[in-house]
Amino acid sequence: MSLLNTAKKTVALSVAALTLSAFANQANAQELSFGPKVGFTSSTLAGNDAPDGTSSVSKFTAGVFFKANAGEIVSFQPEVLYAQRGATTTSGNDPDGQTLDVDYLQIPVLIKAQVPISETIFPFVYAGPYGAFELSNNYQAAIFDGAIVFNDQADVNDFDFGAVVGAGMDFQINSFFLGFDARYDIGMSKTVKVDGEQQDMKNRAFTLFASFGVNLGD
Repeated sequence: MSLLNTAKKTVALSVAALTLSAFANQANAQELSFGPKVGFTSSTLAGNDAPDGTSSVSKFTAGVFFKANAGEIVSFQPEVLYAQRGATTTSGNDPDGQTLDVDYLQIPVLIKAQVPISETIFPFVYAGPYGAFELSNNYQAAIFDGAIVFNDQADVNDFDFGAVVGAGMDFQINSFFLGFDARYDIGMSKTVKVDGEQQDMKNRAFTLFASFGVNLGD
């Protein structure tokens, strides 16, 4: 692991810790919940410079969430996620394809609205911005029907940002709840450079999440 990658990870973890610390200080007078979440992600790249043969790849997302109620309906929910992103491309001139995989530490800050339909079922919608620190990446290209495979690192920007929209449902079980939701990440920053020039290619991802929450009370 290079010194640069180690430094990037240290900075990213420090920012995540400061974000959650600030959130906890603001949430001390509110009902607080937290827990892990894990998701299956379909990720791709979109933009004017994305090749015509660009398609999605299956990825993994996991992390923790913290939620503070700001009333009966609205709550604030920051998250810290290990988010895998990427895409693959094929074309008539490149039938064996190219694949880019990028790992991020992603920090969404969401505003969540939920209206209970019973004492135990809480449907919700949410939206908010995210920032993401690139942890590592891998670029792979194959030629001659896959007989030769090149592995290297791409010139990926260290920071990505965008917006998150999603919806789901929580099921309350005493002091715990199970949650299921689907979200769409809309990257707003250009992700990749080619020969030192910024390319109009942005992250897009659809994720199905399952989560387990613990209510800490008022």
